[in-house]
Amino acid sequence: MFSIFEKASNAPGTPADIQWTTHGTSFIVGEAFHPQPGSKDQTLIKVNGKHKWPKNADDWVWWAPGVPAHMKEVADSGYTIVVITNQNGLDGNKKKQDEMRLKFEKICGRLGIPMWILISMQKDHYRKPMTGLWHWLEDRFNADDVEIDRAKSYYIGDAAGRHADWKAGAVKDFNNTDRKFAASLDLEFRTPEDFFLNQHCPNDKWSYGPFDPKAWPKNAPLFSPTSSPLLPSPVTCEVIVFCGYPASGKTSFAQKYILPSGQYDYVNQDTLKSKDKCLKATEQSLQNKRAVVVDNTNADIATRASYIALAKKHGVPVRCFLFLADKNLATHNNYFRAFHRPLVEAAEKVKTKAPKIREETNTTTTSTVTTTTTSDGPDKESLSTSTSASAETVTVSKVRDEPVRERLSEMVFASFANKYQEPQLQEGFTEIKRINFVPDEDIRATWERWYF
Repeated sequence: MFSIFEKASNAPGTPADIQWTTHGTSFIVGEAFHPQPGSKDQTLIKVNGKHKWPKNADDWVWWAPGVPAHMKEVADSGYTIVVITNQNGLDGNKKKQDEMRLKFEKICGRLGIPMWILISMQKDHYRKPMTGLWHWLEDRFNADDVEIDRAKSYYIGDAAGRHADWKAGAVKDFNNTDRKFAASLDLEFRTPEDFFLNQHCPNDKWSYGPFDPKAWPKNAPLFSPTSSPLLPSPVTCEVIVFCGYPASGKTSFAQKYILPSGQYDYVNQDTLKSKDKCLKATEQSLQNKRAVVVDNTNADIATRASYIALAKKHGVPVRCFLFLADKNLATHNNYFRAFHRPLVEAAEKVKTKAPKIREETNTTTTSTVTTTTTSDGPDKESLSTSTSASAETVTVSKVRDEPVRERLSEMVFASFANKYQEPQLQEGFTEIKRINFVPDEDIRATWERWYF
């Protein structure tokens, strides 16, 4: 047994000569020992001590004593190792980038086996659980006439959504992004405890968290109460005030269910840039005897009061449309509308460029192992595995027919939550319609994927 495969072998070794390429501000790719196409996943290292985050490129030990030997066995059996890691904060920070490269050079130097390293630096579609890096990998393998077979692949990661005490003394997993990543790609998922130590986590001891897009109701009514119509017939002059989280579906709802009537003017602060301009536009519509819909978040009583006052001034009814999407759903929509288009396009590019695999190669595969290592923050790396053969394609649907919108920061959602006061009839509304979020069926398959 070579010394690098023993537990006490974390003495300094010769760093591997890795070929590094940086892809804009999004991700970094490393190729150690000229890896060949293929795919698989696991967690390899942890910090050397009881502290939570590593202090430098040398602050690590193998996750378990058998990791190096196991990885060599996997590599010798024809698999290619691929490390996929989220490292938010590396973009623009050359010192941290250099330290991360050095860390992997030392890991690879001790393993001495070929390995791909994919490092996401941004909160964009290359960040797990989004699958942009996987599609990049598929495209890169296609260039070598290798197609990944997900049915013969698996993915190992420690961001598995396990609850505290899933085994005696275990702490809660910091995230569930690895499990979500594997689910979006229909890859078999395993934890490092399961893979290396045969310690299985019961199904009732893990979860995807409080929001699962695949479990979102498919038959919810569009609005309630249903005892009155969404819009009066014929339409009369009125003010409709929207209230709801950013990305809760307000604009799409207006465009689909209200504006096609041609009877409503549309007021939106994203377009007009200030509340004063929104109030001025609303009053102008009322002066012209036009109904108006105010598409803003309108989180608190004071903000809504200005529009209620205008409606009373002009003697018209004012209704509130309350969008019921909570923070988790709104956050999902925020990522979806920013990143679903590049993900669909990346998957379609792979599909159209996939090589024609000869029949005899369907059972002879070259697989990639993707590995997870402890990161410098709450984001971690993971491994993914697949084989070269006829690939199962990710189910995708058409993109939403609207411009890609920039991802909003988490602060925007926190600000709404802090200010939010639920609308009440006592504020002066003649009616409050409660609006459910209902994804369009033609994009539902894409919407149901994991984005955060």
